[in-house]
Amino acid sequence: MSEAIKQDTMTPKQRVLGCLQGTKIDRLPSAPLVLNHCSRITGVTISQFNSNGQIMGDAQVAAWKRYGYDIPLMFTTTSTVAEAMGTELFFPEDDAPWVERPIVEDPKNIDKIKIANPWKDGRLPVYLEAAKHVVEQIGEQVFVGCIFAAPFTTASHLRGTEAFIRETYKNPGLVNELLELSKASALAMIDALTEIGVVPVIVEPVACSSLISPRQFEKFALPHLTEIVAHTHAKGMPICLHICGKTEPIIEMMATTGADILSIDQIDMTVAKNLVGNKACLLGNVKPAETLLKGTPSSVMAEVKNIIECAGDSPKGLIVSSGCEVPFNAPSENIDALITATRMYGQR
Repeated sequence: MSEAIKQDTMTPKQRVLGCLQGTKIDRLPSAPLVLNHCSRITGVTISQFNSNGQIMGDAQVAAWKRYGYDIPLMFTTTSTVAEAMGTELFFPEDDAPWVERPIVEDPKNIDKIKIANPWKDGRLPVYLEAAKHVVEQIGEQVFVGCIFAAPFTTASHLRGTEAFIRETYKNPGLVNELLELSKASALAMIDALTEIGVVPVIVEPVACSSLISPRQFEKFALPHLTEIVAHTHAKGMPICLHICGKTEPIIEMMATTGADILSIDQIDMTVAKNLVGNKACLLGNVKPAETLLKGTPSSVMAEVKNIIECAGDSPKGLIVSSGCEVPFNAPSENIDALITATRMYGQR
């Protein structure tokens, strides 16, 4: 198998930049969403990983060195921006935190929300410290990314997801207030990330077609995403938009945001390629649970080969990745297989 793999001739940064610019690259980039799984590489608990920037940064660098993928990504949970705005989270010892008490559990409490200061509030400073550490350690070789929730998802964590989705029909005024506050926090986070040279990756899982209609997406999520992308571009930085779950009904709208990279999950990659065209680079979409957690190296490699056959000729490029976060207990050999298959089948 190793004889079929050519030696890399570019750094990850050169490779990703070439992919985005449409210039000659040695092979397709690989960037599985190795996030909380990094804690497994250094042997720390997820609660230690997500509460200490030095620990998170060290784990990110160790995971990157262990696997050799092209983009390290800071992340712990989609509710981190909401936490910085006042929502209370529950922190298990060795799992990602989740929302315990939304700050706007009662709509009368909307005045208690604060726009997040990423340098001071919640655990956003942990992200920034970790990202700075990774940039200092390996930033000459790689683009470093940081994942955080876009406005629709953050707003749902401020109000409570079920109540928030109901109110897109029943109380759109409250929804729009929460979205504006969430957008302000997202823009502040982008300003902080671009200041330290980190690529923003905004995630909108609550706005996927598994949870809301395309019409709701267009009305409530799309305008804010478009504004965030424009703001990031004005700072001279590319941006990735990730939406897990079902995205086929909204992927054309996702492309109109102007995001440089679309990270996608439950969609056929041939369909995605045809619908997105030359508007964005595609990133995806090996099945996280079915393949990376429960599969075998052979099944991972077969899926990567199929993804490359379907979308390796995408007009704006393809970055081979997982459809969503790599499960933190996924076998290392399956992640290795994703990287190996990309090197084998993604030669250019």
